[in-house]
Amino acid sequence: MPTASPPWLRAAVLLTAALAGAACADAPRPAPSAPPARPSAAIRLPDAAVRRLVAEDPLWADALRIHYDAVVVDGHVDTPSLMVDEGYAFGERHAPEAGRAHVDLPRMVEGGLDAAFFALYVSRTFGEGPEATARALLQADEIERQVAALDGAEVARTAADVRRLARAGRTAVLLGLEGGHALQASPEVLQALVGRGVRYVTLTHTNTNAWADASTDSARWGGLNETGRALVREMNRLGVLVDLSHVSDEAFYDALETTEAPVILSHSSARALHDHVRNVTDDMLRAVADNGGVVLVNFYPEYVGSGRVTTGHVLDHIEHIARVAGVDHVGLGSDFDGVPTLPEGLEDVTRLPWVTYGLLRRGFSEADVRKILGENALRVLEAAERVAEQ
Repeated sequence: MPTASPPWLRAAVLLTAALAGAACADAPRPAPSAPPARPSAAIRLPDAAVRRLVAEDPLWADALRIHYDAVVVDGHVDTPSLMVDEGYAFGERHAPEAGRAHVDLPRMVEGGLDAAFFALYVSRTFGEGPEATARALLQADEIERQVAALDGAEVARTAADVRRLARAGRTAVLLGLEGGHALQASPEVLQALVGRGVRYVTLTHTNTNAWADASTDSARWGGLNETGRALVREMNRLGVLVDLSHVSDEAFYDALETTEAPVILSHSSARALHDHVRNVTDDMLRAVADNGGVVLVNFYPEYVGSGRVTTGHVLDHIEHIARVAGVDHVGLGSDFDGVPTLPEGLEDVTRLPWVTYGLLRRGFSEADVRKILGENALRVLEAAERVAEQ
């Protein structure tokens, strides 16, 4: 990485570009009233890259200012599997590779990603007994071990933790369980995992389990059975987000009927744009809006488009969800480190500023961009916490 320019020079570059952008009539402008910058906000891209971008389009000055000042949250990364199975060092910088190495702490900092839900992914091959739970706990152990050794990161349990760490310029690592079969259909196991920091539960993975039907497996229950409904209510009581990515359409509606808290879809996209069962129909989008929840858009090309998939296709899904459900109900859920390919232009976490730039180019206001980048996800987490306190 090139030697960093002095702060005054960086500020001058960005101010000059911002003034030039103000005179550029054809560039969409963000909302004029921006919140004050948080103390930790700093652009982490190499200075040469910053100069090149703002020279190409003055709107980049606004995009970079907003991106690195906003609290940016990713709803789903699969890095823990690499940490456990391949000895992947989260604290070290890795070169991006196909199907892996999309996320590490240095690149999260460079890409302006303040917080991410690290998925404790449990394959269906582990069954629905103690072995599945042990697999989840093994990943939680490894995350805690690695993060504890790093000055720049901390395991977070609440939205307040995320905001505190962002203000301090540190990265928040949240835990989510991907694969409800690891609960063993047991409230006690759920409580134990919550005690280890789990903040959401994806009710199924690819497999229908003992209490919920999956979107990519044969149905057994016609949605959720009574055990599934009881587990959703227990998640509400514990302040755990109910994650409806991977579930069948029937289970989706059953969960919405049962929950008292807003839900998330941690890594799903819009079915109207790409017809895949892992995606969400427009009727489902409106139901999420009525619930107060959020759909976090998946970057995986198989769920986003066909042929040559680019950043623009991901932006299409964000824009569609914002139009149908409302801008308060969409965010980012990349699926980094869990997919074999990514869109052109979103090859790893350092490319997230291009999402912010793309949203501004499409006319989203600064306030709405901040919601999409992370405020919507944090709002839903805060709502789940309030339900638990009642």
